[in-house]
Amino acid sequence: MEKTQYKGIYAGKNAVRMEFMYRHQRCRETLRVKPTLDNLKRIHQKLERVKIMIQFGEFDYVKEFPESKQAFQLSDNKAAHMSIEQMMTRWYEQSYRHWAFSTEKANRGRMDNHVIPNFGKIIVDDFTPSTFREWQRTATISAKTVNEVHSLLSQGFDFLVYDDIIDQNPMKRVKRLKHQTKEVQPFSPEEREKILAALPEGYARDFYEFAFWTGLRTGEQMGLRWENVDLERQVIFIRESIVKGRKAGTKTAGSNRTHELSEQAEYVIKRIKAYENDSEFVFLDPRTLGRWKYDGIPRERFWTKALMKANVRYSKPYTCRHTYASTMLSNGANPMWVAHQLGHKDWGMIRKIYGRWISRAEESTGKS
Repeated sequence: MEKTQYKGIYAGKNAVRMEFMYRHQRCRETLRVKPTLDNLKRIHQKLERVKIMIQFGEFDYVKEFPESKQAFQLSDNKAAHMSIEQMMTRWYEQSYRHWAFSTEKANRGRMDNHVIPNFGKIIVDDFTPSTFREWQRTATISAKTVNEVHSLLSQGFDFLVYDDIIDQNPMKRVKRLKHQTKEVQPFSPEEREKILAALPEGYARDFYEFAFWTGLRTGEQMGLRWENVDLERQVIFIRESIVKGRKAGTKTAGSNRTHELSEQAEYVIKRIKAYENDSEFVFLDPRTLGRWKYDGIPRERFWTKALMKANVRYSKPYTCRHTYASTMLSNGANPMWVAHQLGHKDWGMIRKIYGRWISRAEESTGKS
């Protein structure tokens, strides 16, 4: 671009650039207009106005140059020019790589279904604790989901606090909803045996019998490799999981663990070993003799049908995990040991979810 008769203004064929100093930094802003005399005069007037506003401390970069790439960074009030959607997108992009695959999918769903539709268009500066409280009051979703939305927004606002864009997180002044945790309903020993009897022999029955006697998460069991089975020590090493068809790490750091095999679980492993399949994975799809691709396949193909055939109330396969935990606790197992077996970092969740089975075990011990 070439100089014009106006200082700080340069003209090209179809654009005009103005230059000015702001915060000891040379700023260049290009306007996509033809450099006619009239346009140059108007741009000169704008430049003079910008300089006066800078001198009197009244210049708002984003307001004057909303399309500028550097406007946001040089704005005195970034929160006034950022939407909740932009805030959450920036936070998400800088955070999701540190999450487990399942956590990323869950958070993405909450963002798309609740956070963005309900709050996305609100400007950060206009968001107050009452904004969320009003939505919280009228939301037709569960208290648990409301609290999950609360948590995501709070993390997004913390992101701005750490970057000195806002002084405080408005979500810190919003109480989370109380919600009653549903008591788990494990299968009884009789129900467990009926279900196993209704499953076809082979890999399908092996899969769920092992689940009943280890309490592994479905993804952990699908990802179990022979290299992580030690029958001499009667243990397995939980090192990976299959989540939505993809290999992933375990759910949490505590989930990466050594699991002691019960007599029943060890028997299942030995039975599978006798099949002499050369797959690296322990549990295989009987149709393909390859590892299970998705957790929905064994559930839909075998689990649901088995419960109907056994005339047992329907419950998700995750109930195998509850059945294992309640069985171990009822038999007097140490709650901390059960927590480790399940992949919890401490026994707080065990106490919260399976408290009544701990009490039964204590009562039984007391009577004896």
